[in-house]
Amino acid sequence: MNTDSPPAVLAEGLAFSYASGGGLARADLTLDAGVMAAVEGPSGSGKSTLLALLGLILSPAEGSLHIAGTDAGALSQAERDLLRQRSIGIVLQDLGLLTFLNAWENVAAAFGPRLGRHRTAARDLLGDLGMAQLADSPVTELSGGQRQRIAVARAAVKQPVLILADEPTSGLDPKTANSVMDSLRACAEKGAAVLLVTHDSAIAGKCDQRYVLDEGVLSAAGDQAAAAPTADKETLR
Repeated sequence: MNTDSPPAVLAEGLAFSYASGGGLARADLTLDAGVMAAVEGPSGSGKSTLLALLGLILSPAEGSLHIAGTDAGALSQAERDLLRQRSIGIVLQDLGLLTFLNAWENVAAAFGPRLGRHRTAARDLLGDLGMAQLADSPVTELSGGQRQRIAVARAAVKQPVLILADEPTSGLDPKTANSVMDSLRACAEKGAAVLLVTHDSAIAGKCDQRYVLDEGVLSAAGDQAAAAPTADKETLR
């Protein structure tokens, strides 16, 4: 890792509140390239708001956010949209796959409607993530775990600085969840910072860094140096 490079994410004092109540009270977060991090917290704790802020979908009411050294707060809306398109991949909880396309076409759709131009990149990434055999499969014929991994590939195909994943293993059996996590880990090994939100403490334990959101405040979970795939998994309350 080039220690002279700015962090993939540097968030300081991020806050956002909705008119109806709730939101994010404060988040301080630094993620370097190649790091995989998890955020745990109950429903309503602010996890979705945090993802929306980091994904440049919402603008913070307070605080600052830098993506790979770029101050998102200093950008126009059009510039923010362009930064998101170029530098951030998002795995939606509902996946958002296009049912009339096959696997590689869904991955290539990250670039826009001219799918054929990006066929090679999409198929190569599917191969790198161990899904070459799925490339030509209609997504309607794939299992939930396979569709989830296609969504990960779509988020990663443009080689973003940051990948955000919203409950990427929700509803999956342990073996399938592990395969999704393997795909996300492969993205980190290619140089992306990966941040996922989860209710599953065992899944969070597979990440390099763990955070907890409680009543809108983000804090580190225990000793980050001990957070590793082989570390003891502590149930967070």
